[in-house]
Amino acid sequence: MTYRPLPPEIADALRTGPFEAALDAAVRASGLSMERIRHRLDTRGVQVSVTTLSYWRRGRSRPERPQSRQAVRLLEELLALPSDSLVSLLGPQRPRGRWVNRPPVNLDAARLWQEYESLPGLLGEMGSTDDGLARLAVHDRYEIDANGCERTWTTTMVLRAERERVDRCMIITRGDDPERELPVLTGVRNARPGRVRIDSSVPLVVAELLLDRVLGKGETEVVEYTYRMPTVGARTTECGRGFPVPVRLYTLEVQFHPDAVPFRSHRCVGTTGGGPLPAVEPVWISASGRALFSVEDPQPGFQALRWEWE
Repeated sequence: MTYRPLPPEIADALRTGPFEAALDAAVRASGLSMERIRHRLDTRGVQVSVTTLSYWRRGRSRPERPQSRQAVRLLEELLALPSDSLVSLLGPQRPRGRWVNRPPVNLDAARLWQEYESLPGLLGEMGSTDDGLARLAVHDRYEIDANGCERTWTTTMVLRAERERVDRCMIITRGDDPERELPVLTGVRNARPGRVRIDSSVPLVVAELLLDRVLGKGETEVVEYTYRMPTVGARTTECGRGFPVPVRLYTLEVQFHPDAVPFRSHRCVGTTGGGPLPAVEPVWISASGRALFSVEDPQPGFQALRWEWE
């Protein structure tokens, strides 16, 4: 393939790097939207989300997996760049695994939720809380009502058994207001509700979901459940999830009611749930009142969305 002469800024970026700077310069010069690039990659048999492409451009993640590196080689072609010009900036593949240079590997659930003194007792009543499942992907979708409070949230998890004969999944849920009735578990898919332990003063709920089938080591399952708030509560400003162990992909989606849309929001990250979590980046709220972020390989701890009302 014959390449046109490269603009000086792209040639410099390809020569000196880093990868994200060169990719960003090439995308800008091409005039292609991220969605158009995603579509062209898809037609060539390589699926990469717009979010992932954006993360590569901003240096928040790097293409390490074989399919990701294949996508980079196709990007060189789509963006009219010399072969290996982007791939060479990546260098050798890094050691794989979410645990490389990421202490601590795990956070004990009681430590993660250390401000809730009743949690160890609740967990003890449930027996072993190590359910033997790796969370490959977790997607939380919250719906905020016209009063600005949580109405429902639905969680979809892709799970993989880390040992033989795994038959249940453990979940810990914190309510947003001790004066409000506890959320009701509904709409469970590929599992059914099991035992539940509650501290209504927090409020805090520890529950187990009994899987529809017993999993052997390495087998996967998709489990989905919805919590519904039975009564109207106080206006809330944050929602999210705590992870005691690594997860490959976490997505948090919040849909605000048209009559109650905040004027700005931020992604927040921390290792414990005590006190406000530090804000790390702004999150756009769309015209339809939806805010969303995805994080690849987040460290154990909390991921949350916090917003401000006018």
